[in-house]
Amino acid sequence: MVSSDEQNQQMIDLFKGFSKLNREDRLQRLLKMGALQPEDMSFLKKGSTVSLDLAEKFIENVVGYFQVPMGVATNFVIDKKAYVIPMAVEETSIIAAASKTAKWILEHGEIETQMAGSAIIGQIQINKVKDFFKLEKILHEHRSNLIEMANEGPASGLVQRGGGVESIEVRSVQRGDGQEMAVIHVMANVCDAMGANIINQVCEFLKPHIESLSEETVTMCILSNLSDTKLTRARVTLEGIDSEMMEKIEEASLFSQKDPYRACTNNKGVLNGIDPILLATGNDWRAVEAGVHAYAARDGQYRSITQWKRKGSQLVGIFEAPIMLGVVGGVTTLHPTAKLAL
Repeated sequence: MVSSDEQNQQMIDLFKGFSKLNREDRLQRLLKMGALQPEDMSFLKKGSTVSLDLAEKFIENVVGYFQVPMGVATNFVIDKKAYVIPMAVEETSIIAAASKTAKWILEHGEIETQMAGSAIIGQIQINKVKDFFKLEKILHEHRSNLIEMANEGPASGLVQRGGGVESIEVRSVQRGDGQEMAVIHVMANVCDAMGANIINQVCEFLKPHIESLSEETVTMCILSNLSDTKLTRARVTLEGIDSEMMEKIEEASLFSQKDPYRACTNNKGVLNGIDPILLATGNDWRAVEAGVHAYAARDGQYRSITQWKRKGSQLVGIFEAPIMLGVVGGVTTLHPTAKLAL
């Protein structure tokens, strides 16, 4: 039996010289890695062609496809496991830069990741609340019952998969016209799904119950793409980096923390590595971008979502942002290239 460490090393060895191979040899190498199956190779060799009948299921007024090249970033070892990273993107050098940086990290350190929180947010808005404190009291008294009804209703499928509605909270938002807005946040663990549709269904389900209990009028039910209750964190720790190089990286990071003009370009560069993966796997990259940018401005100034600092002999990089994506359902299930990429 081959151990996970041996499997990782075999994969790392197969990364070597990958960029110098021709397309046929790249596919053969991916087959050896176990990243592709023979039927995947056949699909890719034929140009990844997808019927227009499938396109009709995705969007309206279909006339054709706009094809984007898909490649793979190599040399990534994340949480001690080697990965081939599929990336669909039109911009030159993104995949090369990702692969080169991953190799640099592999030689000098490691990438560790974690999730902070598990819930996405649905919003139920009352645009002109009559009595906020009464609403707050009623929601506190009936919170458990509302959560139970939602989990027995539209969120029952989530509960079966280990998720479901976890909490209901309410916020007061000043309108600026002397009146008050109430925004109820419904937090749900959507497991491996992106969750937009189900959280919208949950909010619509709860709407009449909240109106009946509070005698308030709900004006909107909608998910939020700023799910700061479910954050993705990555930490890169490097050893043996030249002191001058560490200082330059740390100074560039400080620049992007203090100046929004620099931060915007920095975050575009970070998203260069995120969007292509989302696109390749059939995920909503626009939702992720919106959440990332909103999170970058959470304290009132737009800042970089990455930070680099020297800690003794180490250079440590931190990424933190809400990344709302799914590995089940929707396009991830229907599109053959997305399934292959996953």
